[in-house]
Amino acid sequence: SPEEWAADKATLNTPFPNLPYLKVGDKTLTESEAIAYFLVFHANRTDLFGANNDERVQATAVRGVVTDLTRDLSAFLWDASKHAEQAKYFEEKLHPRLARLNAFAAGKKHIIGDNLNLVDFALYQTLYIIGRADPKAFDNYPNLQNIINNFNAIPQINAYHASDAFKNKPLLPPTAAYKFRD
Repeated sequence: SPEEWAADKATLNTPFPNLPYLKVGDKTLTESEAIAYFLVFHANRTDLFGANNDERVQATAVRGVVTDLTRDLSAFLWDASKHAEQAKYFEEKLHPRLARLNAFAAGKKHIIGDNLNLVDFALYQTLYIIGRADPKAFDNYPNLQNIINNFNAIPQINAYHASDAFKNKPLLPPTAAYKFRD
């Protein structure tokens, strides 16, 4: 609840109190991307940034596109006035970026290449929400569907999806106007 968050927020020893947050010892980390970076460093998996500088630069470029796609998706999810025109909104705002990502993904196991990259997680999250809002969203984007399938096939992801902990519904805050059907 907002009241619980206000009370919790006051106890966080961080200059940027926000959700999500991660407490590690006496440190509190906030911001999704900072938490993801911390986990990569903590697990000594810097390979998730890219195998070389070219992959790291490509991942940064793709992350920018994913950020733009997520921004447009969020504008839809939080603005109820756009929901009646979902097909039109998706066609105008989301599909141009999906088409470019689909072309970029051609012949790749993951969005940057054969190796999993941190940007795959952000991309998957956004594509998952789009797919839940429009189950036919990827009918014309076979390369993106392949990226989704390959991500889902990662043994740890597959095991999580098969577990009772997994809820096949995007987790959105109550402030989001869009409500997913079960």
